[in-house]
Amino acid sequence: MTLSFITRWRDELPETYTALSPTPLNNARLIWHNTELANTLSIPSSLFKNGAGVWGGETLLPGMSPLAQVYSGHQFGVWAGQLGDGRGILLGEQLLADGTTMDWHLKGAGLTPYSRMGDGRAVFTFDDTRKSRQ
Repeated sequence: MTLSFITRWRDELPETYTALSPTPLNNARLIWHNTELANTLSIPSSLFKNGAGVWGGETLLPGMSPLAQVYSGHQFGVWAGQLGDGRGILLGEQLLADGTTMDWHLKGAGLTPYSRMGDGRAVFTFDDTRKSRQ
């Protein structure tokens, strides 16, 4: 089955994002993936071989149209004004066979226009691995 991506965010809300691609990691490797979720989303096993690929920001799949979203809201109980995806990028919105959609969002994808004082990356710790397997 071919993965199908739509661009609803891009088409319907053009004022709420900046189009950009992830910044690839150097020598990234995939150390774990959720097989059950991959099967549910019909993700071919080939995407989990040969380095980090799409999961490390190295490649995009056909139909993906990556973007960083901007929004506003409260932080720590105080109105913060403009916020946004400071280190995450929406890679694409997958259209599933039953008509539902699933967003593919890469955390730690590099700097975006909404990164404040960070480097756009995310730290991966042993604790993250334990939580993802529970």
